[in-house]
Amino acid sequence: MSHVVLHADLNNFFASVACIGHPELREVPLAVCGDPALRHGIVLAKNMPAKRKGVITGQAVWQAKETCPNLRTTSVDSEAVLRYSGIVRRIFARYTNRVQPFGADEAWLDLSGPGVEIGDGLRIANHLRHTVREETGLTLSVGVGDNRIFAKLGSDLKKPDGVSVVCERNRRTVLDPLPVDSLLFIGRATARKLQAVGIFTVGQLAATEPDALKALLGKAGLMLSGFARGDDAAAVLAEDAAPSIKSVGNSITTAHDILTRHDARITLYGLCESVASRMRKHRVVGREVQLSVRNATLDWYQRQQKLPFDTDCSFDLFETAYALLLENWREGEPLRSLGVSMGKLSPAGALMQLSFLPEDAARQKRQILEQTVDEIRQRYGHFAIRRAIMLYDRALGKINPEDEHVLHPEPYFR
Repeated sequence: MSHVVLHADLNNFFASVACIGHPELREVPLAVCGDPALRHGIVLAKNMPAKRKGVITGQAVWQAKETCPNLRTTSVDSEAVLRYSGIVRRIFARYTNRVQPFGADEAWLDLSGPGVEIGDGLRIANHLRHTVREETGLTLSVGVGDNRIFAKLGSDLKKPDGVSVVCERNRRTVLDPLPVDSLLFIGRATARKLQAVGIFTVGQLAATEPDALKALLGKAGLMLSGFARGDDAAAVLAEDAAPSIKSVGNSITTAHDILTRHDARITLYGLCESVASRMRKHRVVGREVQLSVRNATLDWYQRQQKLPFDTDCSFDLFETAYALLLENWREGEPLRSLGVSMGKLSPAGALMQLSFLPEDAARQKRQILEQTVDEIRQRYGHFAIRRAIMLYDRALGKINPEDEHVLHPEPYFR
């Protein structure tokens, strides 16, 4: 049986959604940006007129406006983005029940079955592209391949609103000449390391001995070697298949520099509550706390600490993260962002084991309290109940880090 996979990528998704409500913006340079007041002022997405003017995703807003003086900017309409993402995924489900989302704007669709060939995948990809455009006004670029890696590469070849085939039969002419940074998960730093040893194309990467790549890049070298050769025999994961979560984390760039312990406590409490709440939602506990710190010069470091017990309580996360910060930071040194994550996860028990030990009993009381807070926030909103310390600094305390939550699943490719 042939393996036929599509990778569908919504073109300039955030910007395209913004233009649906304001058609007059389609023909003018437009960038969807973070909030500069919260120092999230970077370009998250741009439309084609902005792209043609040289605006780049990830660019600071002020830099984008220097590049394109008549650039229009708007913020993310999260509600509309989620609504259109859901509509498009329901369209995907008409073609196959094996749909694996990769963010809000991308997904793999596995069409494999008896008698299904790459040519059938090409025909279905074009039909899918037209269906999405007619029903939503959004455009898709679709890659057709015999594995997820090749399909992903294919969707990047013809943008916007195009279809490309990348498979074992045509890899020498289509895939091998591509720059090495075309491959999934190869960023600028990794590309520079590969280019420094004479690896400039995907074909050269595929021809390099895996052990040599491991010596250069560690375990990631073996993964990239497999990508370049198309070693992806795993099936597409259905959307409702729960991934194995490796860690739950959250980080935030604060509205102003963190200078005092008081600032740090406010920020860490918000992050730790966010992480612990999501852990309880996913019914996991953990025992390794990791703190990420970025200073005003944008240098960053991480520190971690293992706990002697499993927990999903924000109090435990906070105590450990705050202690790690104090060990590695001098009050008065400006910090730009902080992050907290919990690793070494395991499934949470369905029942709470009661204890008469004072420290365990106190932890159990806090767990019950935090579950009650979860219920209040679920019903009335995140800010319905807050720690008093969050009110001392409105700029830091008003941030709802739940909106920027990060889950780190097991890798899609192994």
